[in-house]
Amino acid sequence: MLPSMQENILTDKHIKLLERFERDVAIYDRIAEFSVIMSSIGILCSILIPLTTYSILIRGNPYDGITVFPYIYFVIAGIVVTVLLTRLAILYTDRKKHQISETEYRPVTGFCMCDFSMLRSHTKKLERAKTMGERLRHAKLVNYYTEQIMRQLTPHINQTYN
Repeated sequence: MLPSMQENILTDKHIKLLERFERDVAIYDRIAEFSVIMSSIGILCSILIPLTTYSILIRGNPYDGITVFPYIYFVIAGIVVTVLLTRLAILYTDRKKHQISETEYRPVTGFCMCDFSMLRSHTKKLERAKTMGERLRHAKLVNYYTEQIMRQLTPHINQTYN
């Protein structure tokens, strides 16, 4: 990554727009975080609720409930439904963030603000990295997002000057 490439991207105007974009999509970030947390909780509940129900109703060993015919299907169905619902929520939030970026910010900046947000995030993580492996990983991601933004800017620049 060339420093001049980042200088073209990291202007004061773009940084102010990025901060505004992050404020606009903060609700979607919270929904995604909630969905990730609920994924773990939902999977645990889909395993533990049928076990406790079986032990309360039958008064038997709760771990025998996993091998009993209907309970194993309840456990598997609960896990699958939990994973699907949380993934759908994450996909929805990503789609909404890209939609906001495409409609409000891309006409002004010429690139996707989601990529710019990731670039800034990995740049900060690169600065705080303590090990060589972390530095390499974040450097690769910084290079990737810089190239993504430059690819988006190139057609925009060509359309402007032609």
